[in-house]
Parts: sequence; C-alpha cells; structure tokens
Amino acid sequence: MSIHLMCLTSDGGVPIYSKKRGDSENLPFSTIASLNGVHMFCKSQGVDLPITYLEDSMIMWKEFEGTIVMIGIARDITEKTLRQLLDYSYQAMVFCVGIHSIKKIKNIDRFKRELKNYYPLIDQLLEVVEADLFRYVDCVLCSESMGMLTKLNEFSVQIGSPFCAILVRQRIACGTEGWWDLDVIDRKLLMLLLNASSTIQQDVPVYLPKKSPSIAYRFISIPLTQGVSICALCGAEPKYDVLQGLSQQFWMGELDMLISAEQKYPKSFPTTVELDTHILGFLLLNREHAKYVMSRGAVQALNNNPGGKVRPSGTTMSTGGPSGHHRLDILRSFFHQSVDVMEDTLREGDRVINLEQYWCSDYHKCHALIEGSNVLCVLYTSAIPTHIMRIVTQKTLNTLISDKDVCW
Repeated sequence: MSIHLMCLTSDGGVPIYSKKRGDSENLPFSTIASLNGVHMFCKSQGVDLPITYLEDSMIMWKEFEGTIVMIGIARDITEKTLRQLLDYSYQAMVFCVGIHSIKKIKNIDRFKRELKNYYPLIDQLLEVVEADLFRYVDCVLCSESMGMLTKLNEFSVQIGSPFCAILVRQRIACGTEGWWDLDVIDRKLLMLLLNASSTIQQDVPVYLPKKSPSIAYRFISIPLTQGVSICALCGAEPKYDVLQGLSQQFWMGELDMLISAEQKYPKSFPTTVELDTHILGFLLLNREHAKYVMSRGAVQALNNNPGGKVRPSGTTMSTGGPSGHHRLDILRSFFHQSVDVMEDTLREGDRVINLEQYWCSDYHKCHALIEGSNVLCVLYTSAIPTHIMRIVTQKTLNTLISDKDVCW
C-alpha cells in the first residue's frame, strides 16, 4: 500500500503540505504542479474530474471552499477509503484553524504556521487509514459504564459543559447526551487529536467542523487513573488547573469503579459475558450513535485444520485459526466488503432489505446480523455448522446489548 496526500491553494497551486505513507518515493514539485494543472484546466473548461485510474493506482482531486485542493494518489486501498481520507483531511484542517481562515487565505506562510496542530492529525489519519472505520468512533463495553454515566452527568452540570465523555485507553466508555449529539466527524477528530498527542493532558482550542466551524471550543482531557481519562468541550472558563482540581476531587470516591472499567481492556466487553466457544472475535456497531466495539474474543478456539492444508499467514500454530490482529483485519474486511456495501445497495427507504451476510472459508466463517440500529459481525471457527451461526449471532447480540449496567 502507498498513499500520497497533497494540499495546494486553488488559485495559484502553491503547496501547503505533502505527506506520504508506504514504500513509494517522494513526488517532485513538477509532478505535483502537473497534477494541480490537470485540475485547473478541467475547472476552466467546466469539467469535473474527481478521479482517474492508472495501471496499479488511482488519483483523486477534491476542491474545498474554492481556496484549497486536496490531491490523493493511492495504491492497494479502495476508492471509498481514499475519498474519506481527503474529506477527513479537510475537516481536520477546519478543526484546527476554523472555516474563516480557509475561506480567506491571505498569507500562505502564516496559514502554514497556523496549521502546527494539524500535521500530527494528518500523520495519524495516514497511519490508521487501512484499519479505521471512518464513520464510527471506537468504544468499550463495561458493566461499570452506567454507574460512570450517572456520575458523569453530575460532573457535566458542575463544570457547565454538556459535552463530556469518559475514555478507557482512548476508547469511549460512556458519554453525555450532548456528546452523542455531536456529529461523528466532530467526535472522530477529537479522538484522533488524543491519539496523535504524546500526552493525555489536553487544553486545546478546536473548531468543530459540523457544530461550530467558526467559533472555537476548548477541548479538555484530564487523566483520572493510569488508563482512564475524562474529556469535555468547554468555553473560556474555567481554567485547566481549576478543572483538574474539580475532577480529582469529584472522582476520588469512584477510583475502584474506574480501575475496574480499565481492566476490561483489551477485551472490550464485560467479564460476565460468555461467548460461544466457536467465536474468535466480533464487531458490534450502533448506526444511530455512530459507534463501534471490536474484540478479538476471549477464547482461543480450536480449529483442526482439516486435510492438512497449509495455514495462511496470520494464523496461530496452536489453533490453526487467525491470530489476534488478523482476526480484527478479517472483521474489518468483512464489514467493508460485505455488510457496508450491501447495506447501501439493498436499502428501501429507511429499511435494509438484506438483514444477514455470510462468509465461509476453510479456516474461518463470518456472519453479520442487522437488527434495528445495531449491526453485529462475528468471526467464527470453520468448525461451526453454517446453519447454527444465525442462532449464535442472535444470542450474542442480545447478550451484549441487554445488560442494563452497560451503556450502548
């Protein structure tokens, strides 16, 4: 896989930045200028050229606000992924400098200096572009989340911010109603900012591309324990040290609950939940709140590798099944290539016609069930009978979302 991501001014083609990921060489300025020239020529002729395909790669152009052009060149990723990368790259720019700075770029050198907090976000986007679910935020299921949410709502009132969330290892455990009312792009960029930072403590001005692209909020992140932190969107007051003192005092009596929630990582679901022995991992999504939980499962289930077939890369010798990280890759691929695509295709108004999807191979099987706003994708061992998967998936979905102590 290789990606080149470039940003230039629309009127003069002045480079703002150029980033790359993968084994390809840096593009010379003449090549970047030629790519921008293609866009400018088409624009002058009233022609829209959003994408073109080469022998082993593709080139995509997208203009924003009539002032900047994003150009992406990619190999071994999908067109949809590249388009989302360009969109999020622009939204991240709004996130850091605000819409007015983009609409009126008066001094290009000053504009580049204003983007100092932007470049780590772009590096983070390029780093996760293959594995990320752009339309969802990463969460964790824990039996302490309802208790934490009750305290969080009280804390939200105390600091005067309706936008608060508790994170366990940078995954959302619970959030206030105002937090979930934020557009997924705004929430996603806030999480990317945390992941791109070298410190958990944050007090950063941000412009929310969907909610507030022209007026900045303060994004506050305060560690409560080693792996649990609280984040909030605030105005100019109160100051960070005041918020930090309030947080430590307010949550002091809840340390046991916070530490217990942290222990759910990396499993990401309560210890009281027992998965079927054939389950190697699952991906649970909520489309209404645009959030997901992904787990590689708690059981190293057996797979006898029938027929003595050669195991593919990414399998474990002890089980013959896919290894931990490979399981997550399989679930992502299954969702993108089967569930996500078919959901868009087989939609009749607000209703999805096809409510199930299957994948079967010699080494594993996948099954997806769509029920209301929830989607559950499960990775099974190859030993499970295909006709049993529906029953097990349904039972697993009910088990994961029915616990009243778990926020979902």
